[in-house]
Amino acid sequence: MGKVLGISGSPVPNSNTDILVKTILEATDADQDFVKLSDINVAPCRACKKCAYTNECVVDDDFKWLSKMVLDADAIVIGTPVMYASASGFTKAFIERLWSLRHVKLLTQGKIGATAVVGWVSTEDVARWLNQVMMISGFDLVGSVVGNGTPGCFTCGPGEHCKYSIWNSANGRYEMLKILSEDNPEVTAQTKGIEEIIHNQENIYEGYLEELPDNEPLKSPNYRILKCISVKDQPETMEKAREIGRNIAAKLNPG
Repeated sequence: MGKVLGISGSPVPNSNTDILVKTILEATDADQDFVKLSDINVAPCRACKKCAYTNECVVDDDFKWLSKMVLDADAIVIGTPVMYASASGFTKAFIERLWSLRHVKLLTQGKIGATAVVGWVSTEDVARWLNQVMMISGFDLVGSVVGNGTPGCFTCGPGEHCKYSIWNSANGRYEMLKILSEDNPEVTAQTKGIEEIIHNQENIYEGYLEELPDNEPLKSPNYRILKCISVKDQPETMEKAREIGRNIAAKLNPG
């Protein structure tokens, strides 16, 4: 039957990242464990290299038992939210610590791997990085799913009227680049990139964020948050997660 380990790098309770990782796990119909990195203590790698001959990290924290779960699992699913265009710090620390299992023997060689990334920009870039890390670590990568998530500005409190909220920051940079592009044609490409972000933003936030009539994005923003964004409302994303789970099951039980 095999054993599957799901790891979420999201600090948000019952987050979209959690949902995607658990959806993959459930679709495997295998023995499974789920670990939320924000609930335990896994520090970044100290680069002491004391693991080089033993494949055991000497840092005394929860990676000691988590690494044993990694080695015991036949398949690993790693999920992360996108924070500042990168993986979360929890995810990055865990990935760094996997280095201890790599030296000489590459103890993760041949394990099945899958990834889940949730955000609203840079999701494909983060997914590409995470996939590459897993493949370099010897995982047989069977799939990756990307979903749209809820920006922190939806839940922080003052986001509806904040000039620096995520839905206003792109507009602000766009206005600045438009001014610069008048004297510098090289900035035009960046301006087009911001236009694409704003366009994608409008599609992602449709039904979740309402712009009110007296809104002035860069001066006096006025929006209404209708509801948080859930991957459960993204049928293609959820089906992709289930498909990855089925792919893992097929690998665990060939023929």
